Formats: sequence, C-alpha cells, structure tokens
Amino acid sequence: MFQTILLDVAPDPTGAGSLAAVVLLVIAFIALIAGGLALFLWYRKRSMRGMIMVQHKPLPAAGGGQAQLSNPNQP
Repeated sequence: MFQTILLDVAPDPTGAGSLAAVVLLVIAFIALIAGGLALFLWYRKRSMRGMIMVQHKPLPAAGGGQAQLSNPNQP
C-alpha cells in the first residue's frame, strides 16, 4: 500500500502504467546506487594516488652465506 501512496495511484489500479512506474523507479534507484559506488571508488583511487606503498624486502634465509658476506658488521 505504501507504493500506491508514494506514486499517487488508485487503490485498485487498472492497466500497466503503475507497474511500469514502479519498475522504472527500481531501475533508477539501482542506477543511482551504482553511480554512487563508481564515484566513491573513483574518488578513493584519486585520493590514494600520491601515497607511497611501503614494500618490505624479503628477509634472507637463516644461515645463508651470502647474507653474512653482504653485512659489513659481521667479522
């Protein structure tokens, strides 16, 4: 009953006009949500453009001879 009040149609509608109006409102609502999501993701991507990602170097394997040679503090 709330849809009939919102669309201002008769309580016992005849014809497909009110059904078409409801279908178009649902399609418009879904398109509005999709557009908002696209705008949110675009803005988030744009705002994160200048951030530098910190990438950690992989740790050398324990007991590796090369890791000991590359460290100047090791005897």
